[in-house]
Amino acid sequence: MAWMTKLHHVSLLTQSAAETDAFYRNVLGLRRVKNTVNQENVHMRHLFYGDNLGTPGTVVTFFAIDHLGSRYDGANFLTDVHLWIPTGSLTAWHSRISAICPVSATSDSLRFDDPSGVHLVLTEHPETLSPEAVVDNQIPAAEQILGLATTDLVVQNPQASLDFFSTMLNVDVINDSVPLANGKIQVLPSHSDAIHRFGRGSMDHVAVSVTDDEQLLNLATRAKQHGYEVEELADRGWFKSLYVREPNGNRIEFATTTPGFSLDEPLETMGQSLGLPPRFESQRQAILTYFNDKGVDFND
Repeated sequence: MAWMTKLHHVSLLTQSAAETDAFYRNVLGLRRVKNTVNQENVHMRHLFYGDNLGTPGTVVTFFAIDHLGSRYDGANFLTDVHLWIPTGSLTAWHSRISAICPVSATSDSLRFDDPSGVHLVLTEHPETLSPEAVVDNQIPAAEQILGLATTDLVVQNPQASLDFFSTMLNVDVINDSVPLANGKIQVLPSHSDAIHRFGRGSMDHVAVSVTDDEQLLNLATRAKQHGYEVEELADRGWFKSLYVREPNGNRIEFATTTPGFSLDEPLETMGQSLGLPPRFESQRQAILTYFNDKGVDFND
């Protein structure tokens, strides 16, 4: 049976936690909803940004890797983060972004790059944030970013990727895109046969939402039945995840929407200090000591 899912989050790479933090909080006006570490390598910072609640579908995350080199977008890769902004806010966003970096504008959208070279697109959408989702900052509530709209897969075999999403999500693809509840995943043909090399601004994976643990397990079974490469089932604390490689090699995550980012710290203060899911709590002091020796203060 089909269900209409939406994007849960996208995860990218940055060479500078400080530059990324300043851009996504001070320029884009998102809240840092989780200030944590990579659960596969606790010596790497992992920063999460979203609306005030950290609502799935609004979240952009970054793995911070010191001295990260340039990326090379080869034959198969994920790219571009499209975000919804409220209808009528485009002019204000153009003024805000163009004061920081070059902007390419159309009648309803803006395209620009973040400090790591992530391609960002803001597009108008006839909604505004609910009062509890509004971030407490200088950007008026009627202009604040609403959430994720679209991301792109650039691949050598578009049909194979489209068939993957059609099979896993049980949806009909439309015009080379995967329809979602509040956006889409666009599948584009690659014009290169070069090997993709991850670097600054690369997208590590895109995640789509699932309703619960049972649906996650059903998807794992479905992936195995169709011969897709299942990398991992993981409990991230704030959500549970299934990682699958689509046929062109891109990492796709399926993630539950609960229990949420306030699992380990109060909503009012989440993101302001080191956040850790319960199973990592015993490592807190060791993690703090390691980063303190590197001059990193999670309370900044």
